Amino acid sequence: MSATFEPISTPAIERAQRLMSVRANQGFRDIIQISLEIVNSLTAIATDYPGWDKDQLMVLNVRAKTAKEHHELLFARIQDAIRTGVQEQAAHTNLTDKSVTEVLETGDFVRQEVLTRFSEMDFDGRLPGTY
Repeated sequence: MSATFEPISTPAIERAQRLMSVRANQGFRDIIQISLEIVNSLTAIATDYPGWDKDQLMVLNVRAKTAKEHHELLFARIQDAIRTGVQEQAAHTNLTDKSVTEVLETGDFVRQEVLTRFSEMDFDGRLPGTY
């Protein structure tokens, strides 16, 4: 009897899977745009400030730089978490490298087995499409 399949999952792998699904969602592009709008708006406020108060200018510049750093760091961390989870999943997977010929032979074998099983089902006297 063959061993049962037990999926190997770690918190990093699960996090990567969740983040990949978030990144694949159409709304992720909107999140990026909103984050960029925040950065651009704070940069514009700092640039267009009408006064010359050095403390106020410094606070506005710090806010703009913080928003930009947050934007860059957020998406860099998301990418790093995905990369870490994918690498961890690859480390747990025991797939052997197969040559192209071996892959084709495996595909041919599976195809032949399916055709054989379908031809055996035809002898059952069932109507087509009622398998």
